[in-house]
Amino acid sequence: MILLSDKYWEIRNTQKKGRGMFAKRDILKGRVIGDYLGLVIRPWEALIDEENFYLMYYHDHAAILPNLKVPGVYLLNHSCNPNAFLYTYKGHTLTFALKNIHKGEEITIPYLLSPQDDFCNPCLHKCKCGYINCSKSMHLPKAQYVKWRKFNKLSADKTKRARVYFGKDLPQLHFYPKTISSNYIKEVKKIFNNYN
Repeated sequence: MILLSDKYWEIRNTQKKGRGMFAKRDILKGRVIGDYLGLVIRPWEALIDEENFYLMYYHDHAAILPNLKVPGVYLLNHSCNPNAFLYTYKGHTLTFALKNIHKGEEITIPYLLSPQDDFCNPCLHKCKCGYINCSKSMHLPKAQYVKWRKFNKLSADKTKRARVYFGKDLPQLHFYPKTISSNYIKEVKKIFNNYN
């Protein structure tokens, strides 16, 4: 679900990554963009295809599969130098502007995938972001992943996660923050020091 008015965004095709979301107006740093909503499933129930994967971690035993018939933040492409990021709030994964996003820019996030292992072989998570220091992978290095998971858990535990039911949609929250704190953004940038 996109929380910003459609005056701020549009969906259009990219050169190498399929569809993506682009800013129609400037979006200020910290502004919440959307919530990753969809059907609550068990991770092993997900359909994987080589071109697209739309799945968001909810907890170790549940994932969110979005409704692909309506525009949503699931259309945000991965980048090794993203301008948006993820924030766990009451169990929901909110996306927000990590820095000022300018009109015309594609809105991108890091997918924050766990380090590549034998399960991911052959790996379908190749990055095509085009950033000069692109890692060519959507997987995080192990040390960075461990730091991120620890920080995310501490932050996520500050709000209570609602109970979810498999086979049902994750319900919208009654209240969404408009912005994410500058302290959270500073901590993210410490962990991911390559994010300009």
